[in-house]
Amino acid sequence: MPFTYERIQYFGEDCIEITGFDGTVRNLSVPGEIEGLPVRSIGRHAFAGRRDLQEVFVPDSVRRLHLFAFHNCANLGRMTLSDSADDYYDGVIRQCSALDEIEIYIRGDSFALMKEMLGDNDKAMSFLLHMRGDTEEEIRLSFPDYALIASENTMARTIQFAYEGGGYQYRQCVRKKEIRYREYDRLFTFMEHDDPSFAAVIAADRLMYPHDLDPSAASKYTAFLREHAADALKRFIVKGQIDRVRLITEKGLADEEAVASSLAIASERKETAICALLMDSGRQRRKESSALTLELEDW
Repeated sequence: MPFTYERIQYFGEDCIEITGFDGTVRNLSVPGEIEGLPVRSIGRHAFAGRRDLQEVFVPDSVRRLHLFAFHNCANLGRMTLSDSADDYYDGVIRQCSALDEIEIYIRGDSFALMKEMLGDNDKAMSFLLHMRGDTEEEIRLSFPDYALIASENTMARTIQFAYEGGGYQYRQCVRKKEIRYREYDRLFTFMEHDDPSFAAVIAADRLMYPHDLDPSAASKYTAFLREHAADALKRFIVKGQIDRVRLITEKGLADEEAVASSLAIASERKETAICALLMDSGRQRRKESSALTLELEDW
């Protein structure tokens, strides 16, 4: 087995701690058991600084993510974990600049892992939560980036700090035991002016996964995507996000001009599935327009 590991005791239990991986790997799937013992920990600096990792799967047997376990994995873009990994140490995903998709299976009522990961990385990230409690549901929430800016006040001889970008405020909506969806949705008023491009991501995700979504917030998200359909589609196409493209086409939020310009982008990038969606949307719009013309002529 290419994994390197040690036998340890974790809260009195004989178990395994992963310490690394020999060789090159893009899609890393951590085993749940080695030598008949459960894998409970990813060791400190176990995968830090690797350039080969692109996706990581951590099984629900893992309880601890140790110091800087995946620190500075520059090409790591996606992680899948379970809320059982709530013994979270500092710097696990810090400086993972490409990490923008995280899936968490939540079997209890704790969002502690999500909160820790959001606090560990200031880049824009999207979380897909698989709720596996009393009811099974999927929730997707996206969080913009932010920066902590320091400025010197020479008169007062102090250093003042301020947050730039909406990411910090959005992160405060996630608590250990709850997500404050109404607070999250209220922040959109700021976000649609601060970063319209990422605001489209937030709007699309909330409409696709409308958990605890107030009708007034849904209307605001819909109106925003309709107004910015061309720009939103361009972003989603470039990133290959067909589910977000589908939302706009199925809801009829893009006019004929936006569909045409988006189809040109998708064709150039050889996104055939997205091209099919856009062409279907264009045909549907022309059909509806033709039907309306006939009705007016009959009148």
